[in-house]
Amino acid sequence: MLRGFAAFDTFLQQHPDFREKVTFIAHLQPSRTDVPEYAEYLERIEALVAVVNHRHGTTDWMPIDLRIYENFHEAVARYKHFDLLIVNSLFDGMNLVAKEAPAVNTRDGVVMLSENTGAHEELGDCTLSVNPFDIQEQADTMYRALTMDPEERRLRAARLRELARERDPGVWISEQLEDIRAKREAIAAAR
Repeated sequence: MLRGFAAFDTFLQQHPDFREKVTFIAHLQPSRTDVPEYAEYLERIEALVAVVNHRHGTTDWMPIDLRIYENFHEAVARYKHFDLLIVNSLFDGMNLVAKEAPAVNTRDGVVMLSENTGAHEELGDCTLSVNPFDIQEQADTMYRALTMDPEERRLRAARLRELARERDPGVWISEQLEDIRAKREAIAAAR
């Protein structure tokens, strides 16, 4: 999250014409709040958001709308209305939000997807790929997504919806289990 907020800060510095026109809505699910490292990370997030909001905000607009609570229905409602979904995980599993959100989105939203996510291999061609460690690349990609030609947005969004329908999580899990079985068989045969 920190790198995404830093990239948004850079984006607003380099493209001040977007001030008061875009809002980064960050809906975080509280997780492991009893673990000191997680609590510290949350404090760092809140501090960075405060800096970005102070630097770019106005009396009528805050650039980052940080929400930290669990509400599945509200999250799905946000999926329906995003213009840009940022999934910039460092290293992670499938990152199903990269499939779930485009499946219900009604605005031909663009997905900015870390090249390190599990979903990248499958979805990379219809998303905008980023290195999750490269703040400038993320800022540039935000600009590209928010200025993208409507027809390109439509084509990318349609392909993402198609992939979400074709390859649901059950298919992905079956493939993972098949890979495990094949690996076990290869190990057993080598003995």
